[in-house]
Amino acid sequence: MKEPKKTGNNSSFLKALAEYIAAQLEERSFCVVFEDALKRCWPNNRMEPAKRNSEIRDFAKSRGWSVMMLDGVFGTRAIFQRLEWDAVDYDGSP
Repeated sequence: MKEPKKTGNNSSFLKALAEYIAAQLEERSFCVVFEDALKRCWPNNRMEPAKRNSEIRDFAKSRGWSVMMLDGVFGTRAIFQRLEWDAVDYDGSP
């Protein structure tokens, strides 16, 4: 799976990551982002794990996605999915 490789500041990394995830979600129901891409936006050596996960969740929610964070032997993975219109976290839900 090809992940975005950009140079620049944090906001350019966030934009590139958001574009990558959006494109992947157009093709399939989920997008897996691995630690190498996550740490460009949310450096794991400079953030508490809870704060980092919270910021990643906020990033996802602000774009209409959900995210599941998985930690394992090979590092952290984030699995993004589009929120359904009837999901609790969806801004347009009743």
